[in-house]
Amino acid sequence: MALSKKKTLAIVLPVLIVLIAAITLMSVYFGTRKDALDYVEIPVVRLDSSYLSTIDNTGNYLGHPDVALADDGTLLCAYPAGHGKGDIIMQKSTDYGDSWTNISDTLPDSWEKSQETPTLYNLHFTDGTSKLVLISGCPSWNPDDEYYADGFNCSVSSDNGATWTEFENFYGTEWAKAQPAKTAETDVSDPYSPNYDQNGNVLPYDVIVSMSSLTQLKQDGEYIDAWMGTFHDYDFYNYTSILTFDEDGNPQWSQPKKFLYEQREIEQKANICEIEIVRAAAPDDDTLVLIGRGNSRVTNSLISVSKDEGETWSEFRELPYALTGDRHKAEYDETTGKLLVSFRLVIPGVKRNIFDNSNFTGGYWVAWVGTFDDLLSYAENGNKTDNLGEALIVLGTTNDGKADCGYSGTICKDGTFVLTSYGKFEKGAKNPYIMQAKFKLSDVL
Repeated sequence: MALSKKKTLAIVLPVLIVLIAAITLMSVYFGTRKDALDYVEIPVVRLDSSYLSTIDNTGNYLGHPDVALADDGTLLCAYPAGHGKGDIIMQKSTDYGDSWTNISDTLPDSWEKSQETPTLYNLHFTDGTSKLVLISGCPSWNPDDEYYADGFNCSVSSDNGATWTEFENFYGTEWAKAQPAKTAETDVSDPYSPNYDQNGNVLPYDVIVSMSSLTQLKQDGEYIDAWMGTFHDYDFYNYTSILTFDEDGNPQWSQPKKFLYEQREIEQKANICEIEIVRAAAPDDDTLVLIGRGNSRVTNSLISVSKDEGETWSEFRELPYALTGDRHKAEYDETTGKLLVSFRLVIPGVKRNIFDNSNFTGGYWVAWVGTFDDLLSYAENGNKTDNLGEALIVLGTTNDGKADCGYSGTICKDGTFVLTSYGKFEKGAKNPYIMQAKFKLSDVL
């Protein structure tokens, strides 16, 4: 009998120890768990699921979409079949996002094995014509990867996306080979100076998220046929390159310029990247506002202002949590004058729980709603401003709480927004897929 009790104790005791340990760990986990939304300073509302729909879900990783509205009303959504790199997939909608058709079999061959997330824009020229452009950066990935630094690729459509030119490469390996080597007279501090290897040879640009923004420029208060694009590299230098077109309609990109060199200290500390530039809505106001991701997670997202078409920028200030995160994309609602900024919400310096190795918490695709004046208030006062905006709309929540979502195309027509993003938003989803949010602000606020 005594032996039986000993055997029972030998079995029960380890089970009890494991059970107590599990309960303790679970208590610690839940007791230290943080939610990014708890830090937001403005009202948080959730978009009803009736305004959400799936564009593409293959079960494989799909990510980082962008969207453009052609002049004939066609919506085009492009994204890579993979995390950043992968064949470009394109969907078309002729009913403003109510239904989508995959048109990938009509795309140029050069769009296969794209090296980075594509960006899409509809450019309106001063003569009333338009062109669509798709740009894809060519950054280096892992040392053993087939992808290497090769500038960026650009493709153009002059027929509302029905056909596209093959990729044309800019500032990649072929361009670098044609450049003169560094000499003793070379001024490497010049913001237009390229990068050099240890032997003094020019390196191709290592382009990430090209072009994260593409802003039509003005001259003497009037729009001109020139667009300022932005991208960054692995050293978190941010560049501008000006897009124009020759008399035959071919794209021309200017020599990239390190345009935040006067604020290099904060640019490097915060690892500013994925810049979005927003122009004031008033026709007689030439103010530009820059919003940048703080990738080092030691600051909130940052904001700056330019009054001279991006030649110079004001001192960076931190944004409130309500606008802190990654890959901001802004669009006006012309029916109300309000501004919507879609992004991935990320709260820096906060672990999701005590066991998490990351130094931030997220898990939400969101949209901030406010005004351009709110942004100016941020730029003047940082996160101490009282003008925090109207609300933060939660568009999607990842099923694992991780911040792998939120890059989005952002379009508004007649007061109806169409936003496209990626993420594991459904319970049980193992890989991110492409989702759409279509709504009016009056549906939510």
